[in-house]
Amino acid sequence: INTYPGKKKLILSGFHEAALAAFGVQKRLHPDKKVHLQYTTTSPLMHQRLGVGDE
Repeated sequence: INTYPGKKKLILSGFHEAALAAFGVQKRLHPDKKVHLQYTTTSPLMHQRLGVGDE
């Protein structure tokens, strides 16, 4: 459980904190590697990986 001043008990906050944790782990495991964000709504690479066609 995470707590800090001003924290709101919202589901949205939980998703945000999970993303921050994932980025923190990535940085510790691979400190010199740049993270390239891929959005499922616009990324052709993510569309290919998910099997989403250009319909």
